[in-house]
Amino acid sequence: MESYRRYNGLQSLAWKRNRSHFEIIASLLEVISYGKASRYSLMKHIGSNTAEVTKYIDSLSEIGFIETDMQENRVLYSASEKGLDFLKQYNVLLGML
Repeated sequence: MESYRRYNGLQSLAWKRNRSHFEIIASLLEVISYGKASRYSLMKHIGSNTAEVTKYIDSLSEIGFIETDMQENRVLYSASEKGLDFLKQYNVLLGML
Protein backbone atom coordinates (compact mmCIF):
# COMPACT_ATOMS: atom_id res chain seq x y z
CA MET A 1 0.00 0.00 0.00
CA GLU A 2 2.87 2.37 0.69
CA SER A 3 3.93 2.23 -2.96
CA TYR A 4 0.49 3.55 -3.93
CA ARG A 5 0.90 6.53 -1.63
CA ARG A 6 4.25 7.55 -3.04
CA TYR A 7 5.12 8.85 -6.46
CA ASN A 8 8.67 9.98 -7.25
CA GLY A 9 9.44 10.17 -3.54
CA LEU A 10 6.63 12.64 -2.81
CA GLN A 11 3.88 11.80 -0.37
CA SER A 12 0.62 11.36 -2.24
CA LEU A 13 -2.05 14.02 -2.06
CA ALA A 14 -4.67 11.31 -1.65
CA TRP A 15 -4.80 11.60 2.14
CA LYS A 16 -5.30 15.38 2.38
CA ARG A 17 -8.65 16.82 3.26
CA ASN A 18 -10.36 19.43 1.07
CA ARG A 19 -8.66 18.25 -2.09
CA SER A 20 -9.15 19.96 -5.43
CA HIS A 21 -10.51 18.11 -8.45
CA PHE A 22 -7.01 18.00 -9.91
CA GLU A 23 -5.63 16.44 -6.73
CA ILE A 24 -8.30 13.73 -6.78
CA ILE A 25 -7.73 13.04 -10.48
CA ALA A 26 -3.97 12.82 -9.90
CA SER A 27 -4.52 10.50 -6.93
CA LEU A 28 -6.68 8.15 -8.99
CA LEU A 29 -4.21 8.15 -11.87
CA GLU A 30 -1.33 7.60 -9.46
CA VAL A 31 -2.93 4.44 -8.08
CA ILE A 32 -3.69 2.94 -11.48
CA SER A 33 -0.34 3.95 -12.94
CA TYR A 34 1.14 1.03 -10.96
CA GLY A 35 -1.24 -1.47 -12.56
CA LYS A 36 -4.89 -2.35 -12.89
CA ALA A 37 -7.20 -1.65 -9.96
CA SER A 38 -10.83 -2.28 -9.12
CA ARG A 39 -13.29 0.45 -8.17
CA TYR A 40 -13.19 -0.74 -4.56
CA SER A 41 -9.40 -0.58 -4.37
CA LEU A 42 -9.47 2.92 -5.88
CA MET A 43 -11.99 3.95 -3.27
CA LYS A 44 -9.84 2.56 -0.45
CA HIS A 45 -6.55 3.99 -1.70
CA ILE A 46 -7.77 7.52 -2.24
CA GLY A 47 -9.94 7.57 0.87
CA SER A 48 -13.20 8.40 -0.82
CA ASN A 49 -16.69 6.97 -1.23
CA THR A 50 -18.14 4.92 -4.08
CA ALA A 51 -20.27 7.73 -5.52
CA GLU A 52 -17.32 10.12 -5.81
CA VAL A 53 -15.01 7.48 -7.29
CA THR A 54 -17.71 6.50 -9.81
CA LYS A 55 -18.15 10.14 -10.83
CA TYR A 56 -14.42 10.55 -11.44
CA ILE A 57 -14.02 7.19 -13.20
CA ASP A 58 -16.85 8.05 -15.59
CA SER A 59 -15.35 11.46 -16.37
CA LEU A 60 -11.81 10.14 -16.76
CA SER A 61 -13.01 7.34 -19.03
CA GLU A 62 -14.93 9.81 -21.16
CA ILE A 63 -11.88 12.01 -21.77
CA GLY A 64 -9.60 9.03 -22.33
CA PHE A 65 -7.43 9.18 -19.20
CA ILE A 66 -8.33 5.67 -18.03
CA GLU A 67 -9.19 2.40 -19.72
CA THR A 68 -11.41 -0.41 -18.50
CA ASP A 69 -10.84 -4.13 -18.74
CA MET A 70 -12.93 -7.12 -17.68
CA GLN A 71 -11.12 -9.92 -15.86
CA GLU A 72 -12.94 -12.75 -14.12
CA ASN A 73 -16.24 -10.81 -14.07
CA ARG A 74 -14.55 -7.77 -12.50
CA VAL A 75 -14.05 -4.37 -14.05
CA LEU A 76 -10.47 -3.19 -13.67
CA TYR A 77 -9.12 0.25 -14.49
CA SER A 78 -5.74 1.24 -15.85
CA ALA A 79 -4.18 4.54 -16.88
CA SER A 80 -4.00 5.31 -20.58
CA GLU A 81 -1.03 7.06 -22.19
CA LYS A 82 -3.05 10.27 -22.12
CA GLY A 83 -3.69 9.82 -18.40
CA LEU A 84 -0.04 9.07 -17.66
CA ASP A 85 0.98 12.18 -19.62
CA PHE A 86 -1.42 14.26 -17.53
CA LEU A 87 0.01 12.77 -14.32
CA LYS A 88 3.58 13.55 -15.40
CA GLN A 89 2.68 17.15 -16.25
CA TYR A 90 0.74 17.53 -13.00
CA ASN A 91 3.75 16.37 -10.99
CA VAL A 92 6.06 18.72 -12.91
CA LEU A 93 3.79 21.65 -12.11
CA LEU A 94 3.42 20.54 -8.50
CA GLY A 95 7.21 20.37 -8.21
CA MET A 96 7.50 23.95 -9.46
CA LEU A 97 5.29 25.30 -6.67
